[in-house]
Amino acid sequence: MQRFHVFVWFSLVFLVAFLGPENVHAFPAIYVGKSDGDRVAHSTQVVFMHNEKATVVTWMPDYEGPLDAFALVTVVPSDVTAERVVTLKRDFVDHLDKLSAPRFHEYWEMEPCEPGEPEQEWERDLTAKEGTAFLGGGGPSFGTKKAAKELFLNVNVEFKNGEYTFHMLDTGDDAAGWLKSHGYRAPPDLAARLAPYLGRQMKVLIAEVDQNRIELVGGERAQLSPIQFWSESDVDSMPLRLGLGNAPAKDKQEVIAYFIDIKDRFEAKNYKTQFAPTNLNVDFIAKEKMGEFYGALHDRFLEKNPRTFLAEYAWSLEGCGQPCATTPPELFELLALGGQVFEQWVPDEEKNPKPPDLSDAEKMSFKENLKLMEPKDRAKAKKTFEEERKTIASRKLLVQRHKYSISRLHYRFGAADLPEDPNFGRATTPAQGGTALPTGPKGITSSEVKAVAPNRFQTRFYNLHPTPVVANCSAPLRFRWGKAPRTYRGLRKIWVAEDLTRKNRKKLDVEQVLLSPIPELGLKPKPAAVVEAPDAGSAAVSSPESKSCGCRSVGATQSGWNAWLLLLSLTPCVARRMGRAQKKGS
Repeated sequence: MQRFHVFVWFSLVFLVAFLGPENVHAFPAIYVGKSDGDRVAHSTQVVFMHNEKATVVTWMPDYEGPLDAFALVTVVPSDVTAERVVTLKRDFVDHLDKLSAPRFHEYWEMEPCEPGEPEQEWERDLTAKEGTAFLGGGGPSFGTKKAAKELFLNVNVEFKNGEYTFHMLDTGDDAAGWLKSHGYRAPPDLAARLAPYLGRQMKVLIAEVDQNRIELVGGERAQLSPIQFWSESDVDSMPLRLGLGNAPAKDKQEVIAYFIDIKDRFEAKNYKTQFAPTNLNVDFIAKEKMGEFYGALHDRFLEKNPRTFLAEYAWSLEGCGQPCATTPPELFELLALGGQVFEQWVPDEEKNPKPPDLSDAEKMSFKENLKLMEPKDRAKAKKTFEEERKTIASRKLLVQRHKYSISRLHYRFGAADLPEDPNFGRATTPAQGGTALPTGPKGITSSEVKAVAPNRFQTRFYNLHPTPVVANCSAPLRFRWGKAPRTYRGLRKIWVAEDLTRKNRKKLDVEQVLLSPIPELGLKPKPAAVVEAPDAGSAAVSSPESKSCGCRSVGATQSGWNAWLLLLSLTPCVARRMGRAQKKGS
């Protein structure tokens, strides 16, 4: 019984120490319902996709309130018709969020006696090349090489049906009257909230929501599917003030805006825009609490920089960051987010180009392969061959037409922080930052953002893992920070700051998590210990030849949890020893 009590006590200590107490976006519309109750919008994500012919706008809001019948009332440019309004799948916007969100990265120190420069995770090329085995069989060259990858690209644009029923009111129609006639309770100030937009000849769009088709994320909190419209005008603003009436009573709203453009990044034109703090060394505790940490840091930023948009990301889709939190959007996603709208202006000869002439070697290979076939199959093979050549030629140009860069802006505000709707435009300079590598015993790296093309800016926080290996060579090389060693068996996921409006922004003390200073925010981090080089006589670390297990807590050098891990690992041993002692005493 005593042994059981000891084990339980140690277990409780572990749980308390390790688990502890557990406790991005605005809204360009108005929620209305058929019953009483507060209907709240905490966040909205908006995607703008531009070209010289049109602008495609996709916005995805959240919702908290009664789960009976409700609708959204918003405004759109005057040339938008019902046929230009569709519903997308959430996955497309979620993908952009994860791709561009502030991320946490880990650097491991390379073994001191291993030659060469440290490799980084993003330097590994995992993309499939033409000729890669899994891309398929024979293909258009009939055995000379694998099928061209263009044949396997998904170009089918998928929309979502059933969640909304859209109603486009004509200019001059009474929105309050329409809502009342359909059983909805319009807010008394509806006309006043719509007036500034209707004065600019915009139209009212009402989206009735099928509450049986929405996805709940907890309690009465739901995430709605994205609504998309397109206009031949240059849409560069969001009607965020329209949704202030649906703001949470004791909190702020957030908006995250993504801009998909051929090359340029975007910024707010009637509000300040600043780059997010990046390339900062942080305690390991931030890894799985990026939302809490970044939310707290954002609050400190807004104290010093009110009414300021944070530029958090700007990068070409031919890359996706260092490291990449996920893969870049696929072609069918880019088409769904707006590319399919742009395709209507592409000339037919560009959509269906003539395939290039075959070389003499390709002609000879084709003839030789035909000889190996049954006579009855040769006609079909010729037809398939020509169709595949046309498809490849068409897909190659399609891919070339849809190469983009993505930039991301983030704003958090109350009514006093939004005197006017934000307007956006192309930034005057490109940006590179958040990509420098740590150096030296403290792993210091540059947080500078330079006006250099192409755009390669990311919001990145990192943690260092010094090597435990004893240097058994004459000229050890220390403090080369790179990817995890081959022996690492941990999860290689890149943790990002997402779903910020559901995180506890007061859970973490920023200055206790930061190991790098942010002078412009007046943030001084807790002191970071200098990493000392282990020597051959040190008892604190083990060489690879040691008979010990070589286990260690990743990041424990900065979190101070080693003692707890040791305590936990010794618990069974202590219990067994006490049990044996008890038996001997009896």
